[in-house]
Amino acid sequence: MKLSISITLIFILSAFLPEAWGQIYQYTDKNGNIVFSDKPPADSNAKEKRLKKDGVYWSNQGASDYPSDKDSKEAASTPAREDKPKTDYGRVTAVMYMTDWCGYCKQAGQYIRSLGAGLTEYNIDRDQSKKDEMRKKSGGSTSVPLIDIDGTIIRGYSPMAIKAALDRSAAR
Repeated sequence: MKLSISITLIFILSAFLPEAWGQIYQYTDKNGNIVFSDKPPADSNAKEKRLKKDGVYWSNQGASDYPSDKDSKEAASTPAREDKPKTDYGRVTAVMYMTDWCGYCKQAGQYIRSLGAGLTEYNIDRDQSKKDEMRKKSGGSTSVPLIDIDGTIIRGYSPMAIKAALDRSAAR
């Protein structure tokens, strides 16, 4: 009986999970670092971001700030520019706190390298001082990967957040 109730509850709750996966919060921590996370901070100074098909839009904007279906269709009919210059991330170096057993750490490292940015990796299982450094940057968290791109702190593997931070850093 308990098993069937548990299974039913899991099916009901799983219907709500896809929306939770798309929530990303951006906030500035007490050290002035910009942090992207899937959880809001305790003091709620975060802006929730929602993932959309064509990019990221702030959830606190009005409905008129989001592109309409008409806008999407017009954009699709307009040919894409092939001559858009590729951003050079060669002078940007990301710092990633990671572990050997973390699959997301491997994916994040591969993604950063694929964009041509430099990458310095610190294994927090092997180096206690780097684990302590990571805790300071993350506000006490030891979740990996933690990526620092010129003061922008990214918790977890988020290609979109990584690319946005690299873009900001390359533009400086």
